[in-house]
Amino acid sequence: MPVSDPESDTAVAALRARNLQFLAGLDPALAARLRAIVSPLTRPVIADGTVIDIDLGEGRLYNCPADAFAAEQVAAFLAQPTRLLVNAPAAEKLMDPCSAELVRRFEAAAASADAPPLAAPPPGRSGILFLVGLGLGRHLDALIAATAPRHVVLVEPLTEFLLHAMAATDWRALHATCGSLGAALHFVAEGDPAACVARLETVMSGIGETAIDGSHIYVHYAAPATREIADRIHQFAGMRTILKGYFADERLMVENTTANVTARDFRLLDGGARPALDVPAIVVGSGPSLDASIDAIRRCRDHAVVISAGSALQALLHHGIVPDWHVEKENSTVSAERLRHIMARNRDRFPTGRFAGVRLIASSTVDPGVVDLFDDITFFLRTSLSSTAMFGAGHAALDGTSPFSANAALTIVAILGFRDVFLFGCDCGARSGAGHHSRNTVYYTRAESRDGGRDAGAGRVEFPQTAPANFGGTVDTNAYFLWSRRTYEQVIAALSLRAHNCSDGIAIAGATALAPDDLAPEAGGAPLDRTALAAYLDGATRWYPAGGYLDGQDVAGAVAGWRSFAAALRTTLDRLDGEAGDIHAFHRGLAVFLDAAEKRWGGPVVLAGGTLRAQPVLASWWLNRAPDASRAAALFADFRTACRATAEGVLAEGDALMARVAERGAPLDLSAPDTAASVLAAAVPMQRT
Repeated sequence: MPVSDPESDTAVAALRARNLQFLAGLDPALAARLRAIVSPLTRPVIADGTVIDIDLGEGRLYNCPADAFAAEQVAAFLAQPTRLLVNAPAAEKLMDPCSAELVRRFEAAAASADAPPLAAPPPGRSGILFLVGLGLGRHLDALIAATAPRHVVLVEPLTEFLLHAMAATDWRALHATCGSLGAALHFVAEGDPAACVARLETVMSGIGETAIDGSHIYVHYAAPATREIADRIHQFAGMRTILKGYFADERLMVENTTANVTARDFRLLDGGARPALDVPAIVVGSGPSLDASIDAIRRCRDHAVVISAGSALQALLHHGIVPDWHVEKENSTVSAERLRHIMARNRDRFPTGRFAGVRLIASSTVDPGVVDLFDDITFFLRTSLSSTAMFGAGHAALDGTSPFSANAALTIVAILGFRDVFLFGCDCGARSGAGHHSRNTVYYTRAESRDGGRDAGAGRVEFPQTAPANFGGTVDTNAYFLWSRRTYEQVIAALSLRAHNCSDGIAIAGATALAPDDLAPEAGGAPLDRTALAAYLDGATRWYPAGGYLDGQDVAGAVAGWRSFAAALRTTLDRLDGEAGDIHAFHRGLAVFLDAAEKRWGGPVVLAGGTLRAQPVLASWWLNRAPDASRAAALFADFRTACRATAEGVLAEGDALMARVAERGAPLDLSAPDTAASVLAAAVPMQRT
């Protein structure tokens, strides 16, 4: 079979030229990149005016005509497809009262219906078709026709293959096929798997979360790059379905921030990176591998700054190690309860009832009860929060602080200038059978945690996924821990850290695996001057007296912004009620409005945005699985009514909050019923069909 230059075959050259011209209309940058490939390492195999294979130099991609290979592969895939199926939302697992109420509404509707929800979204409601590896693209038509997705995402990490596909497949006809199905066509062509994944994240952000459920992942050829991309699609899809932020939580963060910055003196740590420090930093999380690593931390204690994160403080104190800094970021009273439990177990070491000698570095949004347990307070502002957007003018917020306190701890030491960082107990999962946290944490030592109290959920941590482990093998993990790993990796790369992963947990890109037994201070090194370290931290922060911080913030502007946003939201919901034909159009229209509103009004929009964005995402599980079109239409009508009631409840609650913020008075009474949830429950009866 001859190997040819496409230019030597008139029909092939003409097809490629037409396709490149067509692609230039869809993605000019990608078309230009393909035209710039003048000396490809691979070559098309042409027979009778058709490209049938790709010559790789030391072999061929298919070793048979591409049409025959594709037909056999597609048939095998459709017989046993790889799909992304979202778990049914469960009201008892949702922290947001509004979201939980919406889920209960749909659960009740499903229970009363003649037919239950389908096991998976059918063709036409099947989300996204991810085609990883195009080769010559001869598999595309059959797969698109069989799955009828709403979005087709074509991913080719070997850009030369896409160039060859331009000479083998009629892309104009393929685009027309997608158009007839109402499917959008997206191209992702990057030579580096990490760049491919980053581009995929951007594409998926534009598509929206309602399209993830039911998606298909088709891998055309096996290679390290395609396998990594397929794995990352699974992981990123799981992270996208996590609900991030909700009204009751944002309201609490506004209340906590205003209380914390007015109650006592504090220092504020801005997010700009400081000059590098020649001091090692040990970041301690509360993963299960911490228990076997204590001796290494103790050996290095006098020569490195030690930072505990969240519940890791208890494990360190249990072994007689007092950290220099302790990091907290959660805003609920649970954090204060945990710290009081730790204090009760260490009263002999801290007779004043405060953690003397341990400096607290905390989000401004933490429960005031956390702050009361420390003498030396440094706050930081977190990005993407309503409290920061409303009351963070003139300050650089910290990015990379989610989802866990240990993520915040790494980011804090990095921006303070520590470049040589050692991670302990930052497991992002667990070895099979290892448990979920260190055995010397509140999850095992507090009766309420063991017997169903507010911490007990940690004992039921689910690990539905696996990932490569730091010291070989695999570790059990989940979407939140994968999000945590991703944050570590981003911070390490962004600030060029010399990171050493001493945790027997997940492998973290950019962090070198280092067994705790191999870690020891340099011989003859002088102990760390902790007095100088404290002075350095003071110099890297700004001091505020109690009540002085808000004087520099535009409180009145935040209140006015809320009122303007409320009016615009009502107008937008009126419009979507008449224009949006399905849950996906509603979700996209609402997201576009909220994105624009956030740029215009900032914090007030963030306050309500999480709950509003979650509504169509949660409802889509039932709408995607509706047994027929009439049932989907009835559910969609019911959703619009429920979503409007949720919005009105949030707006009423926000009005009350803003009135209190304007007064800079005491926080709202959190024991009062949640208006947003109660309005939805009381004012909107369940519609049944």
